[in-house]
Amino acid sequence: MYIWRKSTTTDWLRLRSEDLTRRFGSALAVIERTGKARTLVEISCASEREARPLVREFGGSVERLRRNWLAHFARTDRARPLRVGSRLIILRTREKKTRPNPARALVIPAEAAFGSGDHATTAMCLRLLERVTRHLPPGWTMLDAGTGSGVLALAGRCFGAKRIVAIDLDPLACATAKRNARSNRIRNIQFVNGDVLKLKVRGKFDVIAANLFGEILIDALPAWSRHLAPGGWLILSGILRSQERAMRRALKQNRFEVSEIRRRGKWIALLACQRTAQRAVPTRKKS
Repeated sequence: MYIWRKSTTTDWLRLRSEDLTRRFGSALAVIERTGKARTLVEISCASEREARPLVREFGGSVERLRRNWLAHFARTDRARPLRVGSRLIILRTREKKTRPNPARALVIPAEAAFGSGDHATTAMCLRLLERVTRHLPPGWTMLDAGTGSGVLALAGRCFGAKRIVAIDLDPLACATAKRNARSNRIRNIQFVNGDVLKLKVRGKFDVIAANLFGEILIDALPAWSRHLAPGGWLILSGILRSQERAMRRALKQNRFEVSEIRRRGKWIALLACQRTAQRAVPTRKKS
């Protein structure tokens, strides 16, 4: 496997994010580095022949990954488990519990172009999801738009969702998400290989979660307004701070009301509901 990567400015990424997402789907990774003004953009490629045209088009460089790159990364990466409220812990490798803990553990290996939960946008989505689902009645439903590794969908099952549809444009993402579901012994998630902008699913959902580029989120809002159940929640991230005003305007145009905004670094996450069914945001509890 080969990785094309480029260190970019926010403006460079903003101008090309929609095109990059359309062309490369979940093979695209955008990496925010704490304390750094520039963002690292990576695209995983099956061969050098596939990667070299990216250098000619965008600049940057190509790196060939060692044959056992994933095992090597797992050994050297020391990221701490991500705790999501009091109900969930996200791990990168399966670990033995050293002391009793009531939280459910999910193992999501770190893989090229797929989120394991530690990126700011994913972590904010997970924490919003954990909090709002505490107050949903049994049997609630969820749409995970742009599932990637499947971490949000799997978390939804851990939080009690009865029906989950997880959609991604990239078939490799769907395969990865399915594998993660099997390895965590989680069932009853419908993984769909398709375009979130051409949504063809039946029924309404109590929660719609999407961690995608801001431009795609805006384009998808009209469809999501039809698929969100009365009193349901919309959880959005992948949005740059510079896009906040445009996102708020688009939500208002589609009759959504922003209930909460979270900010980490250059990223924001939004919690919204339909304006005709405004609900009180669940009280944040320490855990």
